[in-house]
Amino acid sequence: MKEIIIMDAKTIGATIKALRSQMNVTQEDLATYTGLSRVGIVKLEKEENDPKFSSLIKIAKLLGFELVLRKRGSK
Repeated sequence: MKEIIIMDAKTIGATIKALRSQMNVTQEDLATYTGLSRVGIVKLEKEENDPKFSSLIKIAKLLGFELVLRKRGSK
C-alpha cells in the first residue's frame, strides 16, 4: 500500500485499525508507543474521538507511514 487518502475524520480510526491489524500491532503496543491509553486507542478506532495531530504522527511512524499535506488534485 503506497498511499492512503483520508478525506474526513471518520475514516482515520478505521484506517488505523486496519493497518494495525495487518501489521500485527496490538492496541496495547500502539498505546504504549503513543502514550495514549488502550481505551483511548479503542475509542479512536471506533471513531468515538478524534486523535491529536501529535498522536497521529506517532501512529503513522509506528505503522510505517508519514503524514503529508498536499494540495488537492496535485501529485
